[in-house]
Amino acid sequence: MNNLNKNGDLKLPALFMMGGALFSMHFGASSMVWPMNWGRESGSSVLIAFAGAFITSLLLTLLAYIALSRGNGSYSKIANRVLGKKLGKFYTILTIVILGPLYAIPRMSAAAWDSVVQAFGLNPQAKLPLIIFTILFYIVTYVFLISPGKTMDRISQILFPLLLIIVIIVVGKGLIDPISTPVAKTYEGSAFSYGFTNGYATAEILCALIFGVVILNSLKEKGVSEKRMSKNIIRVGIIGITLLTITHLCHMLIGASTGGTIDLTYTALYTEVSTQLLGKAGGILFSVALFFAALTTAIGMTSGCAEFFLDITQGKVDYKKASISILVLSTIFGCMGLSSILAFLGPILDGIYPAAIVLVIYYALVPNNQDERRLKICSYAMITALIFGAIDTIYTYGIKLNINLGFLNKFYEALPLSSEKLAWFPWTMAVVIIGSLIIICKKTKIEDVAS
Repeated sequence: MNNLNKNGDLKLPALFMMGGALFSMHFGASSMVWPMNWGRESGSSVLIAFAGAFITSLLLTLLAYIALSRGNGSYSKIANRVLGKKLGKFYTILTIVILGPLYAIPRMSAAAWDSVVQAFGLNPQAKLPLIIFTILFYIVTYVFLISPGKTMDRISQILFPLLLIIVIIVVGKGLIDPISTPVAKTYEGSAFSYGFTNGYATAEILCALIFGVVILNSLKEKGVSEKRMSKNIIRVGIIGITLLTITHLCHMLIGASTGGTIDLTYTALYTEVSTQLLGKAGGILFSVALFFAALTTAIGMTSGCAEFFLDITQGKVDYKKASISILVLSTIFGCMGLSSILAFLGPILDGIYPAAIVLVIYYALVPNNQDERRLKICSYAMITALIFGAIDTIYTYGIKLNINLGFLNKFYEALPLSSEKLAWFPWTMAVVIIGSLIIICKKTKIEDVAS
């Protein structure tokens, strides 16, 4: 079947299905479950919180796809241009390992298992069923990964329609017949900054930087030429992120409509909401939906991570072996359970995320992004974001482990916006402004000398 029009771009049906597959990979367990929790905690301030979450978990995710197309390269290539080969390789491997087999991929099976436990009334302390479920989950994941170029097709043709039908049923009932009315938010500070920083939790920017390779392979498989590649990646990204924006908003509104009547979080919250809206069958329906959502994200992440190691080793590590290694590690960490995964590695993700934001904004929005001087400014900005992200991570672990870090605690708490977990932002902006002024001054001097 010919998927291309006369201009060499994807036809609308193929474009929509690929956008749907992209949505499915991003939707996953986190983007399906987190927004409802944000809505529950934000209550009557839900729209303000959504505006903050929209920037970090949606808008910047779309910009990540634009960054890849404008940067003319994979995640590792655009990072290496900015940070240099050694630091770029270190940073990208760190993010891939954290986002892949140590945190985000095992989080998928763990979240799906939590839902099964609650929906079917199983014993949450039993380890053997968790281990069996986790092993089976990643065996199914591997089946979808055998041919990398066809991963998007398998997701779009099989998992996306099932996922969409189930989500429409739950969301439709929740909006038509809300459980209660929103109450005041349950947290201190602004709803906007709450949404902005909690948008980190879904790790969507890093996912997009990884999924870009999966989309690229699928577009090549469909016959899209290099000349039309950037345009088609952006179009697929727009459709996928638009669908994700709709589901984020709907889930946050449903979470807000619980009105303080449900004292649960994340997977348990969504399962209970589904049960109250649709009866016992609703909880089971949600478990099925979450399983498919988690599976699609696990497939996309594993494929993207395997392609990453294929790329940086220049084919020395093959796709199949990389996929198996990633899934074995994911199985081991998945057996820890969701709460342990989030507590153990969540702060590291928060620490590496700001630098990814800088990288994405630079390649997506800065004109002439291959200019050496501008790349240097981006490099300094990323390093600054990494330093303050690392300080934030150390501080968070200190609090979690009840360790008094002395001067570091006082230093971090004195930083502007540290209470909002945005301490990196003003310093990174300062570096960008100073670097830009230096370039302008040098350019002016050169022009004066020339004249």
